[in-house]
Amino acid sequence: MKNLTLILILFLSINGYSQYNLPLNVQKAIQNKTRTTNGVPGTNYWTNYANYKIDVELNPSNDKISGSETITYYNNSPDTLHKLVISVLSDAYKKQSARDYNFNLDAMNDGVEISRMVINDQKVNRDNIKASGTNRIISLDTPLLPNSKINIEMSWNFTFPDVQIRCGNFADSTFFVAYFYPRMAVYDDVDGWDTRSYTLMTEFYSGFGDYDVKVKVPNNFVVWATGELNNPKEVFSKKIAKRFKKANKSNKIINIITKEDVAKGGITQQKDFLIYHFKAKNIPDFAFGTSDKFLWDASSLVVDSKSKRRTFVSAAYRQDSEDYYKIAQLTRNVLTNYSTRLPGVPYPYPAMTIFNGNSGMEFPMMCNDASSKSWVSSAGLTYHETAHTYFPFYMGINERKYAWMDEGWASFFPMFYIEQEDETGAFDYIQSRAKKYYQFAGSENELPLMTITSDIKTRAPYRYTSYNKSYFSYYYLYRLLGEKQFQKCMNGYMERWNSKHPIPFDFFNSFSDISGENLDWYWENWFFKRNYADLSVEKGDDVIVVKNLGGLFVPIHIEITFNDGTTEVIKKEADVWKKNDCKNYLHFNYSSTKEISQIKLGNKNILDVNPKNNIWKK
Repeated sequence: MKNLTLILILFLSINGYSQYNLPLNVQKAIQNKTRTTNGVPGTNYWTNYANYKIDVELNPSNDKISGSETITYYNNSPDTLHKLVISVLSDAYKKQSARDYNFNLDAMNDGVEISRMVINDQKVNRDNIKASGTNRIISLDTPLLPNSKINIEMSWNFTFPDVQIRCGNFADSTFFVAYFYPRMAVYDDVDGWDTRSYTLMTEFYSGFGDYDVKVKVPNNFVVWATGELNNPKEVFSKKIAKRFKKANKSNKIINIITKEDVAKGGITQQKDFLIYHFKAKNIPDFAFGTSDKFLWDASSLVVDSKSKRRTFVSAAYRQDSEDYYKIAQLTRNVLTNYSTRLPGVPYPYPAMTIFNGNSGMEFPMMCNDASSKSWVSSAGLTYHETAHTYFPFYMGINERKYAWMDEGWASFFPMFYIEQEDETGAFDYIQSRAKKYYQFAGSENELPLMTITSDIKTRAPYRYTSYNKSYFSYYYLYRLLGEKQFQKCMNGYMERWNSKHPIPFDFFNSFSDISGENLDWYWENWFFKRNYADLSVEKGDDVIVVKNLGGLFVPIHIEITFNDGTTEVIKKEADVWKKNDCKNYLHFNYSSTKEISQIKLGNKNILDVNPKNNIWKK
């Protein structure tokens, strides 16, 4: 033959493929018709709901936070509840609490004191309250029946910790306040009550609810928070209130608080204390940041072209954070990209604030993000944390069990946009992720993605599993399906499960169902096994052999060079392994009048822990 012909020879499977086994609690949910085998919520699916009315006061002079709240909890389940589980996340900073990190004793506190608890107008007997880690378990004298509600009133206080993971007192009259209020733990159809404690590394599992929150701070402090500010004229001076109103309608960036304003003062109403009133609907959490010296840039943009719905975008920051002068515009770009391409769901909330804190942490309609000297790092952090709007907030992911279901997506979505922020043109997003993948791939510390996240007690394996390997599982799935089909599956999955609590099998089954392809072979290989990426290439008589030494199904890229200097390329996506009945080798027959001088396997976007065996030379 004049031209090289390459024929992929398929072999009958020897080992066969066994579908993953469903855990018993998931089987029970399917039997109860709350879940299905095709990824659609069952006809009996339900979620419980909690509405919060909170009054909280921050005293910067002594770092005290005190508050009161009323929770209306709706039991939409078919179960009679004999107890309630209330999550008190700030108890993680108690001296005697179990933690995944070591902390200075000086940074710890005595935990949250709940000084008053009333349920349905009846004071709760202290004997009915049991502390268990960061949970308070309340035994009910009168059980909560299905399809009924209960009212819980509490007063509480604690000392807000110094700078900690995800929140803190920054010691410059600036605070980012999170996990400050007792809230209802999730009761779901798979596990019942979520009683896992917050031990600082693994993140959260939160139910949905409406929030009505009043934040009391001293004069001159400005508060940025989850939700929409309902009383700007009561807290801001006339000129700031006017700029705030203008920014809410402007496509251009408005400097609401400038350096000159901070120097002159007169930003807020001149009262001893200010009360900022925020409201938000159907969200899983609430947080706020406050400072008496921050600058503030803001604007608004249309996030939904059909409804013309607008979102108010803010950047609140220190004067010396040079990157933050561009963050408001960046955030506009982020919301536009996420709303129109991938994930391709219009940003679902009325506000988004990037607050210049100490971390990289997401909250509904807020991010607590550190400043960076590298613009690519600043942009990457903004893209990553804002992506969490969709996972775990729009989709009620249980991060305590399956952190890859949100961190993996928040690592994947920026891939399509972040390189355009690099002025040097040297940044390679996929390669930056590959370097992190190689740190643990194939080692004893590598765990299957389906390992329960809260059981991983070491930071490096946790981040590898949740962020890095999961990123590549999504990336190669995207390549396999193609962007159009992938987008269809993504949007279908999100439409099915927004404001609900999907588990991995709902994700797996939704993508298989919507794509019309049985992807069980992919899920089993990437999520259930301790496979890693390691391919090798050999040449036999009229055959090229690719061996899968690590077992992980990755794409194939083979470049064949002939003695005359010409080349031929074979490209296959990860489904080439399925077509070969999921065996650990592939044979490519070839027939040509030209002699092969070199065979090179792989390229920079295909993972391989040992590229040394990827080249055959004559």
